[in-house]
Amino acid sequence: MKQLTCLIVDDEPNALKLLEDHIRKVPHLQLKHKCFDAFEVLEFLKTNSVDLIFLDINMPQLSGMELAAMMPKDQKIIFTTAYSEFALEGYEYNAIDYLLKPVTFKRFMQAVSKLSILEKKDLP
Repeated sequence: MKQLTCLIVDDEPNALKLLEDHIRKVPHLQLKHKCFDAFEVLEFLKTNSVDLIFLDINMPQLSGMELAAMMPKDQKIIFTTAYSEFALEGYEYNAIDYLLKPVTFKRFMQAVSKLSILEKKDLP
């Protein structure tokens, strides 16, 4: 399976740590960077790229939805949030999935598996 680079964006240290732990358990996922706010993401992505972004929605200054609107259309995003009311809007940004916090490993794997299925469909 192809190695996928990941970025976690979350202003809550405990939520960030949980996602980091989940990523470590999956051999084909490689955590490339962690960001605590959207501006840090924008700076990081000026000189780096990732296959997948785990993106919190409720963040100070610039929300995850606002940040997603600034991303290229082909950027793979899995939203992570404690607020279910944003789920429908999340799919307007071609989200792979929408995970409610606290994210269980089982649910995390279901979301990551969706990405693997999409990757296979893109093969010639």
